[in-house]
Amino acid sequence: MQASLSLERRDGLARLAVLEVDGMRYQTPMMIDFLQKERFSFVDSIDFGYAPYALKSIDEVRFEMLRSRDENFTIATVCCRPREIVESLLELRMSSLKPIYAPAIATPMNLPLLVYLGVDIVDNILPIVKGYEGVYMLTDAEFSVDMLKELPCNCPVCSEYGAEMKKLGNEERGKLLARHNTAVLEQQIMLVRELIRQEELRNFVEARVKTNPELTAMLRFADMHDFGSFVPRFKRSMMKPTTSESFTRPELALFFKRSVEIYEPKSKTVVILPCSARKPYMLSKSHRELRRRVSFKGVCEIIVSSPLVSPRELELCYPVMNYDVPVTGQWSGDEVEYVAEKLAALLIRGEFDTVIAHVERGYAKVAERAASIAGADVIFTCEGDILSPSSIEKLKKALDDSPKDSFDLYREIFAHMSRYQFGIGMDGRPRGKYPNLELYAGRERVARTDMRYGMLDIDLPFARRLLEERLYWVEIADFEPKGTIFAAGVVDADENIRPNDVVVFYNSEFYGVGMARMSGREMVEAEKGFAVDVRKKGRL
Repeated sequence: MQASLSLERRDGLARLAVLEVDGMRYQTPMMIDFLQKERFSFVDSIDFGYAPYALKSIDEVRFEMLRSRDENFTIATVCCRPREIVESLLELRMSSLKPIYAPAIATPMNLPLLVYLGVDIVDNILPIVKGYEGVYMLTDAEFSVDMLKELPCNCPVCSEYGAEMKKLGNEERGKLLARHNTAVLEQQIMLVRELIRQEELRNFVEARVKTNPELTAMLRFADMHDFGSFVPRFKRSMMKPTTSESFTRPELALFFKRSVEIYEPKSKTVVILPCSARKPYMLSKSHRELRRRVSFKGVCEIIVSSPLVSPRELELCYPVMNYDVPVTGQWSGDEVEYVAEKLAALLIRGEFDTVIAHVERGYAKVAERAASIAGADVIFTCEGDILSPSSIEKLKKALDDSPKDSFDLYREIFAHMSRYQFGIGMDGRPRGKYPNLELYAGRERVARTDMRYGMLDIDLPFARRLLEERLYWVEIADFEPKGTIFAAGVVDADENIRPNDVVVFYNSEFYGVGMARMSGREMVEAEKGFAVDVRKKGRL
């Protein structure tokens, strides 16, 4: 058997790819349908081994003797406990780029989470077995078919038979339920593929797992692990933190860690402000009105929401520029503690002499708790609404009495975003209307803000600097890159590259700027797949 996988798009550990087996092409994530096994004859050639992967944690010596040694697929025969399923899948995913086939575990309900954890191939063994046991599967629930008065599905089986299916003999009813359950699982496969294309899988998974305690536990266990360079820092989709599991999203952990590391405020005075529904914050009605009535020149700002905390200098970064949360005005104790810890980290990093909190209600609790953690004194200036006359007067007085330092906010936005994205700063002359800003050095444009992904798009002058610094580089074979650079054309790459990163590619004649479609590790190890989308190029 000859098999290969060609990556098209990533969304964390989940990936959209084309699997080619002996000349047949399959879109993954995919389902092996044992009701139509002739379409998936390659499954007979897979080495499943003689022991489930779960044996490894019990007896590693025997597992090594009995494990699968298939050259084309990673076989994830996992056990049933949530923690062990997650640990097994993540260990397999992080150790190999081969397609992961998880046999006899997928249901319509858990399929999105399995794919989120890196599974590429599932089957309908469990839907078939459950069907013969009289279990009617849906995307969010499972029922004994005997308990249903109507069938809430429009698949061909349910449309033809309806609730009369219950009256059929066990054998015939089992066959029909197996077909129905398979159809629901297949529908979920198609949905998940589209979610990967739209970079929306995590949002969907967070909502789906709340229907089942075991799935919720699995996601929580998963968030305790580091997904490495598979997790993108920038996405074009909106982050929707609507559950407690949102607070442990890998993207959030990346943002908080990196923002504290690179934060270099130019002033010793900082004002803590509440978030706004409109993004970026500075374009919101409340922030515009506040800046119209009060001068923030010479002071820094930190904006607080749940679950995000961001310096003004990073408000054009993902996920700050593209998220939406349910606003009720009520903060739980866990929310206050979580956000306060993130705010305190920035206050400690900034070493501010003066901290002014122009916030109310739950935001004020966050500021108070953060000050306690950071060991800082805070001046509270709100009396009721942040735009009330008394609040504005108190804020003006606090600012008048505070030290200020001269700096260009737009320039600092570019400097901070560059350090966040590339690990080095950039300087120049900002142009444009906020938030669509450009940075020039002399007559050459250096970079612009990319509002689709919440990052910087760079030009060739800065690309040359990244090459000199050996940052986010991709070495390619000697050909002229056009459109897309495939993994087969990559010689070597920076291991720090994540999907959606802006990268610099080069060979002996050409260099240019592109967007990574896979991690740097994959670019080197994979034989097929989209590696870099070419944006601009020049000659060395």
